[in-house]
Amino acid sequence: MDMYEKRVRLRELLAEPECTPLMGAYDVLSAKIVENTGFPVVYTGSLVTGASAFGLPDVGLVQLSDLLGLAREIAKETRIPIVCDADSGWFHAGNIWRTVHEFEAAGVSGIHIEDQIFGKHTDQEALLTPTDVMCERIRACCDARKDPNFMIIARTDALYLQDDAEAAIARANSYLEAGADAAFVVFKGSIKALKNFRARIKGPLIVTSVDFQNSMAEETEAGANMSVYWPLTIFAAFKAVKHVCERFYETRDATQLQEYCFDEGALNTLMPYDRFDENVATYRVRDALLPSAGD
Repeated sequence: MDMYEKRVRLRELLAEPECTPLMGAYDVLSAKIVENTGFPVVYTGSLVTGASAFGLPDVGLVQLSDLLGLAREIAKETRIPIVCDADSGWFHAGNIWRTVHEFEAAGVSGIHIEDQIFGKHTDQEALLTPTDVMCERIRACCDARKDPNFMIIARTDALYLQDDAEAAIARANSYLEAGADAAFVVFKGSIKALKNFRARIKGPLIVTSVDFQNSMAEETEAGANMSVYWPLTIFAAFKAVKHVCERFYETRDATQLQEYCFDEGALNTLMPYDRFDENVATYRVRDALLPSAGD
């Protein structure tokens, strides 16, 4: 699929009756694993990018240029839609067009912007963008896109950061009315609570969980359209790499780590070696590198 077809496909998935998983990736290799496994959408965001690329916490330090490079490479090297976390959008309504322009030009299928200003992932008191200001930013995002299928998703952290379900519902509906293609909520609570919450949202709803205690089947039953599983690959990588390093440091014996290492063949299947071989044959590269008879 080209980038336009990917955007159409993302909208089709949003409309399907079953909840669609948005599987997180923290680099191009993990994105290719997500794709090759069969997931229909790949997702990347500020926390995994900040942690993997810079060793930074997700407290507003990750910027547009930090996320854009990874988004572009994943979009270029995979054949499935990619949804990107665009954090708070970085700019007010007058300038947020650039965020949309850059991600759209990079081949991304959709972005989400959020209404938090301060306090995410910390013990600091949370501050949220006023609803009317956030709605203006959403309208500016929608006006800025060139491809109408490029998806604008509006995230509210009123429930996650302030434990205010009523505010989260009101904000989500306001954002949808402002033109967002879907509302996005970090959900806390039971599946029954999610079902009741979902019944009051007047448009598509994307969720992610704070603890991932519910199954995709339960999220479908509750009415969620998509669910973001952003941390699974980076948490798995962190745990595996940490274990390998600690085990090898203790034993100095790599033979005990066969489960994790020495499978270069499997890794190489994700790289375009076949294209190299085809090009060598097509353009007679080996022949061109040999000295000619007259030399």
